[in-house]
Amino acid sequence: MKKTDVINLIQISDCHLGSKKDFLSNGVNTYDSFKKVLCEIKKKFGSSLIIISGDISASGAKTSYQLFSDTMDKEGLPYRWIPGNHDDLQLMSNIISQQFIRVEKHDNWVIISLISCDSKNVEGFLAKNEIEELEFLLKKYKDLYILLFVHHPPASINSKWLDEHRITNSGKLETILSGHPNVKAIFTGHVHQERAIDWGNLIVYSTPSTCYQFVKDIDYFEISSDGPSYRWIDLKSDGVIVTGVNYLKS
Repeated sequence: MKKTDVINLIQISDCHLGSKKDFLSNGVNTYDSFKKVLCEIKKKFGSSLIIISGDISASGAKTSYQLFSDTMDKEGLPYRWIPGNHDDLQLMSNIISQQFIRVEKHDNWVIISLISCDSKNVEGFLAKNEIEELEFLLKKYKDLYILLFVHHPPASINSKWLDEHRITNSGKLETILSGHPNVKAIFTGHVHQERAIDWGNLIVYSTPSTCYQFVKDIDYFEISSDGPSYRWIDLKSDGVIVTGVNYLKS
């Protein structure tokens, strides 16, 4: 791959697709909003790599993954995915045409995807094998800049009901990452809102959903008026990250 001064990535999250295109969640047609987000990304960013940070499906239904896979294939956009707490990893692996990819290298940057969920729990947790794999990769790529993508945030977002879902062994993660200053940021989903949280020596960015968002800084569930969204991420060759969130206009 030819080296460039800036590498552009796109993050989308929490699509909550149903089994059919007319599925509604909290009054939103999630397939329609997903398609509109993809359309804007394609128009503004062309073939930039898209990373989908979990909860592709609303309920882990087989047909929802087929719908997602068919749509992404038709759009012809390059993408990677990680599972969320609503997802079924085995079904995703069997149905989605793009397989799960742990590591993605771009020039002097490395993207590492972590799995923080299982089908039995809403809250996040990094299993022993995930921790061991991360430690191995951090050593392997110690001379490159690293980004981490994971579904659940490890840090508090000042919302009691969502903070109960954060990665329960995030202290272990923080300890590991403290010895690796080349890790530049963590990008997460799950919380359906835009955040940039100082956590140890890192910033944890959360990205809003492609469908509906949750009201910030409250202790209970409530849908906000913010529309479908996605995050753009520019990685500079000197290790600097520039990122922002775009909301679709009504």
